[in-house]
Amino acid sequence: MSTDIPLKIGPRPNPLPVRAVRRHSDPEMQGITRDHRVATPSDAGWRVRLMKDGQFVADRHFRDQAYGGPQRAKKAARCYRDDMVKEHGIVLTVASEGDLAVLRRVAGLTQRELAQVLRVSSAQVAKWERGAVPAAVLSLTGALLSRQVSSPSTDISGDDIRRIRTQVLKWTQQQLAAELDRAYAAVGHWERGGRQAPGWVLVYLQAVNDGWNREHSTESNSA
Repeated sequence: MSTDIPLKIGPRPNPLPVRAVRRHSDPEMQGITRDHRVATPSDAGWRVRLMKDGQFVADRHFRDQAYGGPQRAKKAARCYRDDMVKEHGIVLTVASEGDLAVLRRVAGLTQRELAQVLRVSSAQVAKWERGAVPAAVLSLTGALLSRQVSSPSTDISGDDIRRIRTQVLKWTQQQLAAELDRAYAAVGHWERGGRQAPGWVLVYLQAVNDGWNREHSTESNSA
């Protein structure tokens, strides 16, 4: 028995302007939103909604329980979205082909999910995928997604940052700044506690502290 909400398409008294699918911060999730159903958690899932010529051409709900979990429901929602996009000739925003985007898609993650792994905002991930991304972010992402490194805690202090830099890496502030593609002055602020380091920097430093072999990881990823 299907649990999907039937597609409802009908004329509107005041047609909306012609437009393609609503833009989403993650190109791969355009037209798909999370429907939490707070009042009825058992109905939580993913909703696909697409419009063309002022009318809905797709409006369907994919319940987690009906598909064996949220990941499978999301996959089903994407397949349906792609079919409807092709059938109705809807143009989606082109996904980035940058190195970080490739790593993310191979792992089957959305920008939001990768942002959670790196402890940054999804907007930051989108920015990196559209432009330049620090080499340290790429090596860290590869290590996290290949499970060379588990996602460590970011609860480290300025004193911890100084200790990792001087005792583990045996680097100057200039060297650490260059590695992380940050301003030299920023490292001093982090160590003195005057400014909080970005989440991904804390993940990076904690991974180094836990024994992550950055050089080996970089060579493996480029092989």
